[in-house]
Amino acid sequence: MAGLSQRNLLYLKISNSLSDSEVKTLRDSIVKDGHLGVAKVQKATPHEMFNMLEDDARLPEGDLSLLSSLLRALQKWELVEEVEDLAREERGESPRRRAAEVGINPSETTDNRGKRKKIKLEGNETCASRSTDEDDQKRRVKRVFISYSMDPYNNSDPSQRDEDVQLQRRRVKSLADALRQNGVDCMIDQYAEYNPPDMWTTWMQNQIVQADYVLMVCSPHYLECVMGQKSSDSPHGHMASFEGKVIFGQLANPDCYKKFLPVFFDKIDRRYVPPVLQGCHMYGPIEHPARFGQEKFDILLSKILGRVLPEKCAPEMGKPPSPPATI
Repeated sequence: MAGLSQRNLLYLKISNSLSDSEVKTLRDSIVKDGHLGVAKVQKATPHEMFNMLEDDARLPEGDLSLLSSLLRALQKWELVEEVEDLAREERGESPRRRAAEVGINPSETTDNRGKRKKIKLEGNETCASRSTDEDDQKRRVKRVFISYSMDPYNNSDPSQRDEDVQLQRRRVKSLADALRQNGVDCMIDQYAEYNPPDMWTTWMQNQIVQADYVLMVCSPHYLECVMGQKSSDSPHGHMASFEGKVIFGQLANPDCYKKFLPVFFDKIDRRYVPPVLQGCHMYGPIEHPARFGQEKFDILLSKILGRVLPEKCAPEMGKPPSPPATI
């Protein structure tokens, strides 16, 4: 034991703390998300699976977000804290638990200490007196997938098309990064490009089916792709075309309508939203780079998290005025 690294000691602790049913759930999640193949995990312990993920560069130094996400799905909140602390140590930052031991709340900075905002949970009649630093660890982390066409406009000018593709990729990654930084388990194809799954189609289908929300980045060419009318002039859009088939398969279930959110980077234009979703609320235009504090991004984030800041809530109802006195 003395010769094990901090990571392997933590991997072993996690492995020993999981029940048989939790190990099975862990295996299923790793396989469904395309991280490892069935043959690799079917007889592996969690400790062995974590080492395989590390060998595949899915758990790089200073980034254990995948492991945190897997443990959140199992509601292992204390282990999530230990994993995140280890990642902070690897990045040269102070662990939260160590800060707590000396009486410092790491979620409070000199700017926000003593200024905790109250939030409203969706479905409540009044603004709840729950502070934002009561982390959503007691609530399941929201999973989001962003569906988009890298070539948003299918411009006839090849050089302009290349510029459009690069801008679209930057916009999508900026949005995904900002969502992840604000507590949303957001996934895009760009995160998997340097360690691609064996089958992109399986990976895309799993991402859409398992997501709580799918953000559909609407544009002229994206609409053509998801509606099965992809232009043969563009080398891009094959993935968006496949995603469209999965999305419309999901829409056969009326309960799934609420998970698909039309999002715009450009000015909102209903013409570029699939007809079946034109009655939905449309989000945007999302600024680039996206970040918390921008009104349109905050509205989208509030929808995903199911909460509203108190200044945006309806005010409490007062009492009706007394009837006028009669003489």
